[in-house]
Amino acid sequence: MAPKKTSIKKQVRKAVRDVKAYAKRKGLKTKSMGGGGGGSGIFSQFEGAKYSNKRQWVNTPWPADAKRTMTTFDRQELTRKMRWLAVNAGLVRQMISDMCLYAVGDGIRPQAATGDEAIDRLYDEYFMEWANSPCDITGRFNFWECQQLMSRRVDIDGEIFVLKTYSSDGRPKIQLIESHRVGASAGNMSVPENCWDGVYFNKFGAVVGYSVIRSDGTTKYVPANSILHVYHAESATGARAYSPLQHSINNLIDILEILSLEKVAMKVQSDVIRTITRENPQFDGTTADFEAFGMRPQDYPGKVYQNPEEVGAFIGGKTVTLAPGEELKMVESTRMAPNTLGAIEYLQRDSVMGVLPPEFVIEPNKAGAAMRLVVAKAERCISGRQDMLKSRANNPIWGYVIGSAIARGELPVHDNWHRVNWLTSRRVTVDAGRESAANQKDVEMGLKTISDSYAELGMDFRQEVRRRAADYKLIQETAKEFGVPPSALFAPANTPLADINDAAKTAEKGGSTASDYQPLFGNEPT
Repeated sequence: MAPKKTSIKKQVRKAVRDVKAYAKRKGLKTKSMGGGGGGSGIFSQFEGAKYSNKRQWVNTPWPADAKRTMTTFDRQELTRKMRWLAVNAGLVRQMISDMCLYAVGDGIRPQAATGDEAIDRLYDEYFMEWANSPCDITGRFNFWECQQLMSRRVDIDGEIFVLKTYSSDGRPKIQLIESHRVGASAGNMSVPENCWDGVYFNKFGAVVGYSVIRSDGTTKYVPANSILHVYHAESATGARAYSPLQHSINNLIDILEILSLEKVAMKVQSDVIRTITRENPQFDGTTADFEAFGMRPQDYPGKVYQNPEEVGAFIGGKTVTLAPGEELKMVESTRMAPNTLGAIEYLQRDSVMGVLPPEFVIEPNKAGAAMRLVVAKAERCISGRQDMLKSRANNPIWGYVIGSAIARGELPVHDNWHRVNWLTSRRVTVDAGRESAANQKDVEMGLKTISDSYAELGMDFRQEVRRRAADYKLIQETAKEFGVPPSALFAPANTPLADINDAAKTAEKGGSTASDYQPLFGNEPT
């Protein structure tokens, strides 16, 4: 008998009933089809909006402000798990360390940009003295270590707060406040309506203050102009942030569980190293029993063993004795097969995505143009972290330190006192020679300034030029002292020796010639 055919209309009606029933079980509201569209999503022209029983229902709140959709519990739970993974998962530790190493390195260092060289030197020296000393209120970290801590907490917690404060003698200090110290205190049920997860907003959505939890559990209101909120913004309406690695939590936990089970399986399989089948089912320590274990009874006079475990202790491993007719079968492990390893690799790649390119973290084995593309993508991710730290932390801290010094009369005032550039760590490269040659061409063609080229190397052009001048002066003085030409002590490539010696003679007379000004990157193009 042929199966009964169901009309399209009946199929649609059944699908609608299924959707409504599912929504009722989940406590969701349904909307009937009207003239303006809507409904259950069955008739939507957008495939992503349609319901299908072939895939699970995406159980998530309807679109709203980010501060409403991410609850305090969700954020704290993500933070709890990420802190555990940061301690126990090697992949997480590697990602966090790599981002900190390449984005911060030895520190993102300032370079005053007032336009007055003398003022710039004063500002730089003052800030560097402050930064090299313990600048946090605890007296444990300098500014460069604080930058590293900020980068690490952004990857683990998603955010960190920096309080601008003072020491007992009135000097500017900073205090790093981790995410768990911002919010409502335990048992506080009287949270104002304009406070979301420890952040106070005005009616326009601007942040006006924070609720900081003290060490004794009480809270303190701190105005927004005293705290820096360091995080990667992913929403215009969010109050707090979460780790950029949060999408990898379940994957990483699954990987750790799989590997733990595999280790147990391998240990159990490796534990039993021999089996013995005896004609005498009873173990009585006779000569035959000794010989079955590969031992000689004369080597153990007066010893009578009543169980095989005692004998096995002498030769190591676990021995299983079998009575006549018994058989021990080992279950051959098929786990950690290529398909299993492939699944683990996929989970690892998925965990890394969105933070750094997977090939950069776990598969740095590509070559040529492919690897250069990977490094270029990683550079974009790293520069994004650097820009965030500079805008949300470094620039305000520079203004706070230099502005405080000007207010106390320790530094002269300048109209551009707040302007500063930041020198980042050396760029990541897989072909230093190739990039150096390209950098030289860019400078020669005017596509890049010499100071920009030095900045990409993590160097201060002004300092390097002064050091270079000091080196050249030392060469001249030493050559004159010993009566030798300067070219005998220093001869740059592609520079005629006569030009070096003539430049030294001219400088000694107090004049200058065109040969004094050799280009920093070899000869000028002809």
